[in-house]
Amino acid sequence: MARNPEHTRQLIIDKALPIFNTKGYNAASISDITSATGITKGAIYGNFKNKDEVATAAFERGVEIVAGEIAKRVRMKNTAPDKLKAIIDFYEEYLNEPPIPGGCPVLNSSIEADDSLPFLRSRVIRSIALLKDSLTKIINRGILEGQIKREVDAEEFANFFYSTIEGVISVSRIEGDSRSFQLVKRFMEKQINAISI
Repeated sequence: MARNPEHTRQLIIDKALPIFNTKGYNAASISDITSATGITKGAIYGNFKNKDEVATAAFERGVEIVAGEIAKRVRMKNTAPDKLKAIIDFYEEYLNEPPIPGGCPVLNSSIEADDSLPFLRSRVIRSIALLKDSLTKIINRGILEGQIKREVDAEEFANFFYSTIEGVISVSRIEGDSRSFQLVKRFMEKQINAISI
């Protein structure tokens, strides 16, 4: 029975995501993807122009999964401070049990996305900007609704928040335990409490 082309494309993306996310762009091969999918190279190239396109689609799918999980947690909370704490809780869970093997696709791709991979770098930059923009909106709304102090610079706090989370995830993964994350989590919760009304 013939596969639906969209189903085949999605299968390739879903199987390629953990490969690129754990091995990295340079180490991952089309052969890895054919082994994981059971699909021939010809079928992969029938859906994607080249390895770059597969990697891009896999990265965007990874970001979609992470952003969807964050949005789900944020929607469950009523105040801006609680929404920010929910994001920290999500990343704590992510550190211990990532929904995508290999951890955060934005962090992983940031390490590789230098000048030699401009197609990936531009998407990483865009994804970081979207995540920071979402944080800025949560904080600004908190200010408007009287949950966060008016003098808080939303963009500044969002940049601090995002950079700190990504940094401590990287450190915790290298160290192989969550102690650094726990310490930073406590510090960040104090910062959130300090800006809250």
